[in-house]
Amino acid sequence: MNDRIKRALSQMKDLRLDRSNARQSSLYNFALGAIYSLARAEQLGYPGESQESGRVWRRLEEAKEMVLRMLVDDRVPQQGEWLAGFYFNDAILRLDLAFEQVLRYVGNLGPRAAIRDVREEATRKSFPPELLMIWAERARSADNMLKHRNLELLEDPGISFSDALVVMENLICALAWLIHNPSPEEIA
Repeated sequence: MNDRIKRALSQMKDLRLDRSNARQSSLYNFALGAIYSLARAEQLGYPGESQESGRVWRRLEEAKEMVLRMLVDDRVPQQGEWLAGFYFNDAILRLDLAFEQVLRYVGNLGPRAAIRDVREEATRKSFPPELLMIWAERARSADNMLKHRNLELLEDPGISFSDALVVMENLICALAWLIHNPSPEEIA
């Protein structure tokens, strides 16, 4: 496993959550889901998958084989380039979700608040802006690319594995920050 992923897991192990605060538990679980998906993508060979043209067709063939194996073997496949990409895409979505929820927690803002307002409020409450930078620039836009992009542009996930690791590291720092600082209600 990647040393950076191991370091993030070690840092998560050492976090002391407030057991009376279910929201902190949810944030912890969101972060772990993102890290797990990154670790699984790497374990399955991501980002080492080939970059030459035509990989979309190889993935289609692999996906068709997966469908047949699932029907015949009555089991979910555990290996393959398609799964590596699946877990990386899942990590992108989870990193974005976890980071956004951390900011909503810090800003004490609900789901209806616009993300711009959420970022501003968290920063106003002393959330370190340097932790936001790569998330806002890369992970947030990669998540939106996955959800909203043209189907003809599916070869590029919108963020590199290395940048996703930086977002993961910043997410763990963000979790540590919110645990060691006053609750949202106390900051208000």
